[in-house]
Amino acid sequence: MKIKILVDAHTFDYSFQGSATFIKGLYNGLVENDQVEITLAAQNLENLKANFPDKRFRYLQLENNSRFKRLFFEWPKLIKLGGYDFAHFQYIIPFFQECIYITSIHDLIFLEQKEYFPWKYRFLRRILFNYSAIRSKVVLTISNYSKRSIVKKFNIDKKKVYMMPIGVIQEPAKANLDIKAKYGLSKYILYISRFEPRKNQRGLLDVYKELNLAANGYQLVFIGAKKEKIELDEYQKVVDQVPDELTDKVKFLENIPYDELSLFLRQAECFVFPSFAEGFGIPPIEAAVNNCKVLCSNLTAMGDFDFFKYHFNPNDKQSFKNNLLLALNDNEYPFDQIKNEAQRRYDWKNIANEYFTVLQKNLSQK
Repeated sequence: MKIKILVDAHTFDYSFQGSATFIKGLYNGLVENDQVEITLAAQNLENLKANFPDKRFRYLQLENNSRFKRLFFEWPKLIKLGGYDFAHFQYIIPFFQECIYITSIHDLIFLEQKEYFPWKYRFLRRILFNYSAIRSKVVLTISNYSKRSIVKKFNIDKKKVYMMPIGVIQEPAKANLDIKAKYGLSKYILYISRFEPRKNQRGLLDVYKELNLAANGYQLVFIGAKKEKIELDEYQKVVDQVPDELTDKVKFLENIPYDELSLFLRQAECFVFPSFAEGFGIPPIEAAVNNCKVLCSNLTAMGDFDFFKYHFNPNDKQSFKNNLLLALNDNEYPFDQIKNEAQRRYDWKNIANEYFTVLQKNLSQK
């Protein structure tokens, strides 16, 4: 008998972020296992089918726009009708238990690095994430750093918290698409991330200005979402720091099709990831497998990325400047070595196999 899993995939109704990357890679890997039956639920089924094209997937359309209506009513109803063994949610589980719940909590950065988040942002998330971690039989997280944080902050048994890193897939690029021509770019430095104070877009902009990289023909491209208030506020702060003479050099883009992001990476001079705090940090890994030079922070979970040639502390501005210049001028950058190591460590097939073992173990203990 197959293991039946219902997956909360509502994140695919919005901008493509880390939780979507995780679900996409994990379940596209797991679907190859004939001992599971995977049902994905969201509102935008066309987008779901585009991201999960295998015919073995099943799809359910969510009716409610309200997260709390889904948690109180819709999810329990769907689980009961479907007779699922597991239901996998992102951060917050329903308030009624109808099967074995799996919760993905990628990080607790908002509790570890409180200075980057307003108390209103932290307050409700702490309550709901804590509740979900306690009530779930399986908690998935994406780094050892985050696992230690979850066990400590929520005082839960470490045996039910499983580290499943985000894997990487080298997406096929659109044939004959010139990103520079389409978006009016020349040679550019790239940063892909939503806007938040901890993401440190302002730090990168300061370094770009102080090194006078525009005079050397470099543009600076930020690709990132700005929907929540914290994101909108930080985006405005970054924009306010762009002087008039650089408005044609510093570009802000969002809602870029996922299959174009790999082209942005491949055509960039360097990808910079100067974040102060991450639960994992998938963008620099994706940059590496797309043969892009990478300059990456070494703080929090990013300390695990010791295979990058340029690995620095973004609190040290001089080190930031020095490493960026070294990377831009490195004519012997070890693209293949770094790409191969990233692919070895973060292989979705291996991660999916490990996840199946977790499912079997917890189903047998039901």
